[in-house]
Amino acid sequence: MSDMTNGGVQGPIEGYNSLDDLLTTTPTAGQAAMLLPTAPTAAYTHPKWMEPYFDPSTPRNVTALMGKSAYLSCRVRNLANKTVSWIRHRDIHILTVGSYTYTSDQRFQATHHQDTEDWTLQIKWAQKRDAGMYECQISTQPVRSYFVRLNVVVPTATILGGPDLHVDKGSTINLTCTVKFSPEPPAYIFWYHHEEVINYDSSRGGVSVITEKGDVTTSFLLIQNADLADSGKYSCAPSNADVASVRVHVLNGEHPEAMQTGSSGCQYNWLTIVLLLGLVLCYSRQCSAILPASLPSSSTTGTQMAASESDTASAATTETATTRKRCPAVKSCRQACSGQVLAKRSCHR
Repeated sequence: MSDMTNGGVQGPIEGYNSLDDLLTTTPTAGQAAMLLPTAPTAAYTHPKWMEPYFDPSTPRNVTALMGKSAYLSCRVRNLANKTVSWIRHRDIHILTVGSYTYTSDQRFQATHHQDTEDWTLQIKWAQKRDAGMYECQISTQPVRSYFVRLNVVVPTATILGGPDLHVDKGSTINLTCTVKFSPEPPAYIFWYHHEEVINYDSSRGGVSVITEKGDVTTSFLLIQNADLADSGKYSCAPSNADVASVRVHVLNGEHPEAMQTGSSGCQYNWLTIVLLLGLVLCYSRQCSAILPASLPSSSTTGTQMAASESDTASAATTETATTRKRCPAVKSCRQACSGQVLAKRSCHR
């Protein structure tokens, strides 16, 4: 059996009594020449497959809810002794290097677990200004980068058909509330009537809610056999969005177009217009009874004056004075008619 003290060679190595002598004794020039390899050895080259690289399956777009934490992941394979850093492109600011944070904004923090290859940038209480491009960088030569875009959204709740809904008495009130731009469905959605939470198990009965969660969460409020007491303000309040409201009008034979809904238009009361027209007709009949049959109409007089205006100016003045004496109500009639025309023009505008 070979002697393991001599490295598996039987007998002592020439000039050395043991392996310890070989390790502790400085060899002579001849011995060194004997130990050195005869051919030069090439420099060590690190294999390409051993270089750090990014996992391409890491999401490049992240959507976060405003006011909640945002998590940007960067998965690096074969990192070895290299360092991972996070950089914000908006101001080219280095946020983290390894596990250290290089910003006074305490909302930013880099997390890494030894048993994983993920380097996650956490942004607490995300704000709209945090949206933008972020760069995960490896300290290789040259550096390698992986870009992740952060979107900060504000969930929005909307009740379809608002702000006013008209339903007939005895029919079913069907209110639909949609929640959009939410990274995750709301934990709950409450419905309110007159600022009070709707009780689905109340003695009224006929009240139910159906909620469908997904990218767009939809909640349906159904109220059967609508009564006049069901009129009023209804609100949809998701757990992660602002409140949306609508006003419901339960009609008992009325026409919705006759109701005031705050829309712009003619602001004159119908009763006022009818009284104005009656006043004009009254003055017109008085003038017809006073004026003689031979008195030319205003259209005929206007045509004759336009034809010979320069020759009959004085005659027209005399005729106008005579007309005023015979019909003192003409002036009032004209003022009333002028007011009516102005009112109509305002309505059309």
